[in-house]
Amino acid sequence: MSSMNTASRSSRFWNDQSTFQFLAYVVVILAGGWWLLGQLAIVLRPLLIAIFLCYVLLPSYSRLRRRQVPSVVCVILLSGSAIIVIFSLSMFVYANVLSLAEEGPELQAKAINLIKESYRTLGASLPDWMTAESGTDTKRPEVYLAETMPGLLQGAVNIALGSLIEACVAGLYLLFLLMGAERLPMRVRRAYEPERADQILHVAGRINSAIIGYLKAKCLSSLIFAVPVFLLLTIAGVKFALLWAVVTFACNFIPYVGSVIAYSLPTVFIILQFEGTTQAFVIAAMLLAIHLICATLIEPMVIGRAVGISPLIVLAALAVWGLIWGILGMILAVPLTVVIKIVLENLQETQPIAKLIEE
Repeated sequence: MSSMNTASRSSRFWNDQSTFQFLAYVVVILAGGWWLLGQLAIVLRPLLIAIFLCYVLLPSYSRLRRRQVPSVVCVILLSGSAIIVIFSLSMFVYANVLSLAEEGPELQAKAINLIKESYRTLGASLPDWMTAESGTDTKRPEVYLAETMPGLLQGAVNIALGSLIEACVAGLYLLFLLMGAERLPMRVRRAYEPERADQILHVAGRINSAIIGYLKAKCLSSLIFAVPVFLLLTIAGVKFALLWAVVTFACNFIPYVGSVIAYSLPTVFIILQFEGTTQAFVIAAMLLAIHLICATLIEPMVIGRAVGISPLIVLAALAVWGLIWGILGMILAVPLTVVIKIVLENLQETQPIAKLIEE
C-alpha cells in the first residue's frame, strides 16, 4: 500500500504542469545566463578582476583612513599604484611572449631534431604510428609539430595582447570601485528598510571576509611559490625566467590544473633550450621538487580550509568557468564559487544547496 501511494505521488509530481514549467524556466535561465556570460566576457572579466583587486586593496585603504588620510588621497594612491603595477606587468608579459614567438622557428627546429634523435635512439621500440612515413595518412610527430607550433605561438601572442587590454580596462574599473566603496553601506541603508539593509550588509561582510582571506592567503602562497622558481631558472641560465615565474604565480590560482600548466610550460622550454641534455633534465627535476614542496607543505599550511568548498565542486567550477572564459575563468572560478556559496547560505530556499557544495 505504501509503495502504491509513493508511486501515485511520483506520478502526480511528473504529471503536474507547473513542474515542467519550472524545469523549463530553469533550463532557459541557465542557457540564457551561459550565452550572456560568453557574449559579455569582454566587459565582465575586467570588472571581476577589478572587484577582486579592490578586495586586495581594501585592507590598505582602511588602514590609511584610520590614519586620517583623506579618502581622495587614498583612492589616488592605491588605484594609481595598482594601475601602474598591472599595466607594467601586462606589458612585460606581452613583450616576453613576443620575444618567445620570435624564437619560435629556432625552438621548432630544436624540437624536430630532438624527435629525430629519439627515433634513432629508440628505434624499433616505438609504436607504428610514431614511425609512420610522411607519405602515409598518419603524420609523423615532427610534421604535426611543424604545422601546429606557429599557430600555438600566435595564439599565445593574441592571449597576451587581450590580457593587456583587459588589464587597462580593469585598472579603470578599479579607480571607480575604490571611490564608491566607502559610501556603499550608506547607499544600501538609504535604499532598503533597516532590517533588509542589515541582512544585505551582513551577507556582503561575509563575502568580503571570505574573499579577502582567500586572496591574501593565495597571493602569499603564490609569491612563495614563484620566487624559488625564478631564482632556480635564473641561476640555471634559462631564458625568460621572470616570465615563467609570473606564469607560476598566475597558474597557482587555478586549483589542481594550474600546477600542471605551471610545471609543463617551462619544462618543455628548458628541454628545447638545452636540447635535451642532462642539464635540462636536472633543472626539470629541481623545478619538480619545488612544485612538490610548495604543493604538499606550503600551500596547505597557508591556505588551509580557506574556501570550504568540496573538491568535486571546485573541479566542476573550473570546467564551467574555463569553458565560458578560458584561463581567466579558471583563475576566477574559486572566488566566484565562494561568493555563490555565501549567497546560497543566506537564502532560506537555497540553504540545502549550499550544504551540498561544502567541503
